[in-house]
Amino acid sequence: MNQSWPTILSTACFAAGLLGMAGCDQLPGKPKESDRWQPPEAVKDFKALFATNCSACHGDDVSIGPTLSVQNPLYLSVVPKDVLRKIIADGIKQTGMPGFAKSSGGDLTDEQIDILLNNLVSKAANQTEDSGKNPPSTNLPAYSAPLGDSTRGSEAYNQYCASCHGQAGQGGEKAGSIVNPDYLHLVSDQYLRSVIVAGRPELGMPNYQQFVKDHPISPEDIANIVAWLASHRHATEEANAAVSPTVNGSSQ
Repeated sequence: MNQSWPTILSTACFAAGLLGMAGCDQLPGKPKESDRWQPPEAVKDFKALFATNCSACHGDDVSIGPTLSVQNPLYLSVVPKDVLRKIIADGIKQTGMPGFAKSSGGDLTDEQIDILLNNLVSKAANQTEDSGKNPPSTNLPAYSAPLGDSTRGSEAYNQYCASCHGQAGQGGEKAGSIVNPDYLHLVSDQYLRSVIVAGRPELGMPNYQQFVKDHPISPEDIANIVAWLASHRHATEEANAAVSPTVNGSSQ
């Protein structure tokens, strides 16, 4: 079928326009490179990794999480870097902290775990420099230690903690119960220690240096308070074990 020159010219121009748009990535509806799907292991951005894997529990710059902030500068000054890496990679057994490494059933590569680790450490260092409140590099309590004496821990608790959590730990005007069995079964002894040492400033909880002005909690008393708190968990376990289930008055 014969076509007029104007028709042929219009068709040619239209085709050339399409080719030009395709060559310049201007086709309508074409996704941006940043919008394209990526496999999980391709994500190398710290903010994206933290938002996906960490912020729901540990909070971020704009929200408070249900557990200790891993961006707390004092916490990061106390926890050894290799221990923090192991926590991220392998998780903590019998707690809500999962392992994120592929070798532990997670989705993150070793490189992604290092991105999280290194950025957390450097970000915390920058925060303390900007605030002018660098935590001391020496004389900090050890990250972990054996449990102390629970009886002495009761005395230390009353001195440092009761003003907020109540004399028996059942809760006060400023803070809730810390001897609730449900709470204690969700956290480890190490978590209790970390919270006492580093505090939760996002919730108004002071760190070990701030409970009593000019009188930081000693390493011995930190261990003793943790032992006192843990004793409430163990007491509940022992009480439950002492009760035998019965059916129609006979033991099963």
